[in-house]
Amino acid sequence: MKRRTSGLAAAALAAVACFAQPGSAETVLKFASFVPPQYILHKPIFLKLAADLEKATRGEVKIKVYAAGALGKGPVEQYQRAVRRIAEISYGLPGYTSSVFPRTLLIELPGVTRGHQDATRKLWKVMDAHLRDEFKRTRPLALFVTPPAVFMMRDKPVRGPDDLKGLKIRVASKSAAAVISAYGATPVQMPATKVYTSMSTGVVDGALMGSDSLLIFKLIEPTKFVTVGLPEMPTTIFMVMNQQAHDELSTEHRAALDKLTGLDISLRSAAGLAGFGQIALSKFRGLPGKQIVELSPEARAAFDKRAQAAVAGVLKEHDAKGIPASAVVAAMKK
Repeated sequence: MKRRTSGLAAAALAAVACFAQPGSAETVLKFASFVPPQYILHKPIFLKLAADLEKATRGEVKIKVYAAGALGKGPVEQYQRAVRRIAEISYGLPGYTSSVFPRTLLIELPGVTRGHQDATRKLWKVMDAHLRDEFKRTRPLALFVTPPAVFMMRDKPVRGPDDLKGLKIRVASKSAAAVISAYGATPVQMPATKVYTSMSTGVVDGALMGSDSLLIFKLIEPTKFVTVGLPEMPTTIFMVMNQQAHDELSTEHRAALDKLTGLDISLRSAAGLAGFGQIALSKFRGLPGKQIVELSPEARAAFDKRAQAAVAGVLKEHDAKGIPASAVVAAMKK
């Protein structure tokens, strides 16, 4: 009986090993997404990539999307899910693990970019020279940004920096936190999935997020005031693949995946979020009891002045630690 059991176990292991070999009949890549299937990019980006890759590889490589945290709850852990190969591909925000991506997150500083397309192009322009080394054990398939951040406020409208004094504002990354501190508020880093509850219960007074979040995370409900026209601060988003999983694909299959990813899918993703952000603002504007605050030129100048001081401080701090932040920002702006 022992010999029979050992034989069955060995056969099972051999079958698994055979299935895992590169060039096997079918390879299925698990895609971990923390957002639900209703998410604006789920169908036109995630599912389209899966369909396009399956077609390009004649059905030999498939992507199975696990939405709404099916491979593990918590958007903060998304990057590690790819690193540890819980999923071959994962979707998340580098800001949730800011210490891993100090150079990538420089794109979020005021004064670096002008619009979502410009920011996304700049990320890929400096990818090989400055950013790729930050994506250890993974390969960026898409890297892009949300629409410029707005203030979503629970009770108090923000018409100038002085209105933020003493308030707690949610931010996504350490770089955004530095700017919010310069504005006079207390930054509170937390994932987007926790903002609704935190705003509704008064844990935070507001949030600095892309306008698309009003609908994606239902923040249109606890938000009474939205301030637009701030110094531009987008939020960065990644789609990454475990590097070993990428290397295990055949040369033909790698080429097919590489052709479908990179700058183009990043620009389409950024455009999708930007368009949805405009829809969200339009819907918010039409609701009773809601107000969009547009900054006066004087208020914008006051925000700009404080933002510039914050950016100078961030660059100085990074440079002192051996992170070539000033050089990366200069390269982004070229």
